Amino acid sequence: MQAPFHVFVSGLPYSVLSNGSTSLQGADGAPCQKGLWPIAFQKQQRRMRDLRSGLPPGEKAANASATVSRLSWQRKAVGALRTGRQVACCLCLAVSGFAGGGASSAAQAASSSAEPAINADEILTLCAGDTAGGVPLVAAAADGTFEGADGARYHAVDLRPLTNGARRESMQADLTTGAASYLAVPVAGPDRWGLVPAWIVRQGRDETQLFQAEILESGAALFAPDAASGECADHLRAAEHAARRARSGHWRDAAGATLFSTWEPETFAGRDGNYVIATGRVVSLGKTASTRYLNFGRYWKTDFTVTFKSSEENTFNAALGRSGHMVDDLEGHSVEVRGVLQERDGPYIALRHPEQLVVLKGRRVVSGGQDGN
Repeated sequence: MQAPFHVFVSGLPYSVLSNGSTSLQGADGAPCQKGLWPIAFQKQQRRMRDLRSGLPPGEKAANASATVSRLSWQRKAVGALRTGRQVACCLCLAVSGFAGGGASSAAQAASSSAEPAINADEILTLCAGDTAGGVPLVAAAADGTFEGADGARYHAVDLRPLTNGARRESMQADLTTGAASYLAVPVAGPDRWGLVPAWIVRQGRDETQLFQAEILESGAALFAPDAASGECADHLRAAEHAARRARSGHWRDAAGATLFSTWEPETFAGRDGNYVIATGRVVSLGKTASTRYLNFGRYWKTDFTVTFKSSEENTFNAALGRSGHMVDDLEGHSVEVRGVLQERDGPYIALRHPEQLVVLKGRRVVSGGQDGN
């Protein structure tokens, strides 16, 4: 008997023997009842059994000799048998749940990977806090900034605008007609250009929303962490992911200019200076007195690299700790990083804020850069 390989159904590991026999077994050892197996998976089992016996799928043994040569069909079946395990695994993924001892494990796996729900009131409280001291805004400028009643100019923190013309016009219409009012809640003093970074709050007739979350969910901007941390950052990232899933705004047809895989460093060519999002597995870690390195390939001259200051490692550890990780254990883990792309001995991003780096749960790398669980 050959060794089993493993599939995951609703977060639960089950074993499928490579000779075609199956043992669906939860993490606690409890077997899955055969009646609960997915219908598609049972059909795949029968197909694989027929292929091993030399029959075309679905054909009865008594009629086999009359319709096709067994030897000829066996030759054709070899390739299908080689991929049978992967097909069976994919079919298993369609199952939404199993009875028995694995239920609690499924719930735990689902909760560990779920994104926070997007709740307007909760995001507003987590990010902007008390809005009582907010400054009323009186106009939206063409450059995406806002004019306050106090004469100061404000910009929406933690956003990297992608398409803001329509939003600016909508905001100006709200201000002109009185359909909604806007407040700026400063998070710091003016920057070198005299702009005050702030959370922007939209107060409509029926609801009050954080402007940043609304823009991210519409697909008109990227989440660019600067002031957000903890649950606030989680919710803003979830708002961006919601737009990506719905293919809203920028994500309808321009995702390829923003989303990249670290396994293909050549795809970053020509993006120097752009704000990008990259996902991949950390191959190795490095550290000097001043710089921490996350290497996403074996050859630093061409492969993707992420850096941040060694003096900020504790800050990054505190942020990663929410998902149970530290910088030192990132090797082999899948991560998502975001920031301004630079080209210097290969593409790299210098992180300025710990929320620019998050671990993608449930996936690790094994030998050869292949997926593992």
